[in-house]
Amino acid sequence: MRLAALFLIAVLLRAEPPKLPEPYRSIAEQAHSVSPEFAADALLRIVESHKITDVEAQRDLVEQAFRLAGSAKFRLRMRNLSGAMVDTRSGYLSKAYDLKLDALSLASRAVRDMVPIDRARARAMFQEIPRPQLTPLSCDDPLVYEVSDYYRTLTTIVDSSFSEKERKKDEHLNFFLDYLLQAVSPAQLSPLAAAIKTVGVTPEQREILWNRLAGILENMQPDDRSYSASLWEVTQAIPPGLHPSLEKYLRKSSGCPDDAQSQPAKTGSTPKIERYWESVATNILLDGAKKLRFGTEGKLLTGADRATEEWQQQLADYLRQLGEWGPGQEKSEADYYHQKCVVYEALVELIPPGQQRDAILTGYLDFIGNSSLQQQSPAEWFMHAHSMLERVRSTNSGEPSKVLEGFQKSGNPTLALYSTLERTFGSSVPSWVKGN
Repeated sequence: MRLAALFLIAVLLRAEPPKLPEPYRSIAEQAHSVSPEFAADALLRIVESHKITDVEAQRDLVEQAFRLAGSAKFRLRMRNLSGAMVDTRSGYLSKAYDLKLDALSLASRAVRDMVPIDRARARAMFQEIPRPQLTPLSCDDPLVYEVSDYYRTLTTIVDSSFSEKERKKDEHLNFFLDYLLQAVSPAQLSPLAAAIKTVGVTPEQREILWNRLAGILENMQPDDRSYSASLWEVTQAIPPGLHPSLEKYLRKSSGCPDDAQSQPAKTGSTPKIERYWESVATNILLDGAKKLRFGTEGKLLTGADRATEEWQQQLADYLRQLGEWGPGQEKSEADYYHQKCVVYEALVELIPPGQQRDAILTGYLDFIGNSSLQQQSPAEWFMHAHSMLERVRSTNSGEPSKVLEGFQKSGNPTLALYSTLERTFGSSVPSWVKGN
């Protein structure tokens, strides 16, 4: 399946190569060899840099990215429950979803990028996006749907792509209503309410939209998990005029007993959470990492403390234990990958700049560059590479240039691509992680 996706990338990217100057041509060419979500992101970042002035080249890049988005491994974005633990399988999945490399987020982003290029085409593209399939969740589910970007894009299309003639015929209103009336999940209610508040319609038309949302509130049969997870947002988003309908909605479900939002998950509690650092191997590693940072007395060690022979010996012992730890000691390859990446990231942050730190970074890059998770769950795999770069950038001794150089020399096409993107467009937060 992934081979077929990569073939699709090659076909799409090579069929009509955009007439691009350097370094943008090289970035587009590098995208030939990576998974669809990374290729789409790279092409959109070229457009969003506003360095390409040729409108047809912009259009071609956005069209290619839009087609590629449909082959992304994640179908739509999900998020962790409010207050849930991060050091869990679902916690790291949520962080991966925050990169917005899912099919729905990427397609919505491509539509927004098309608006200033060709508004009519942007509307047609939005209509081509498969409607989100928000199947009911159970109280066991630790992740819930997050579709706010999709409905913000709906608002953009309604506001920007209809002519005055079309608006006089209420075509923009009917367009919005078509999407509004298909809402089936509590996860859609707050984003739709926000869209109704901001969409460019007359007061009378807005009243029509609110009345339709009231009917949806009264008739929806919410699943308990989505109901619980969205309850606060929904109650805050619904205006006073719809409170009678909201009261009927609130009687539809009692929600889930969210033990995980206030305390660590217990046997038999909901949602079902796989907590990290509980195996024998990870307990030893976690305890060792704490001693390397805080010593035996629990006080943060200084640079001088970490330069002693005793500390260096502790580090050597720790690295030996890390090398002996294998995926067979954890419940899944993904669990092993996430926890080992966290250990590596902490070591790179902790060890002073020098040969030892460089060796740890090299080991880390070799580990992620050869992980099978890259094929199984690309965005989940890439999240740690992004995390490593952010860690070294935010520390006083951070050396992002060394990380980028490591990405470039890793032999991994995706890491090399993102090194090029970072060097070309700078260290500002990319648009794909804004507005989480």
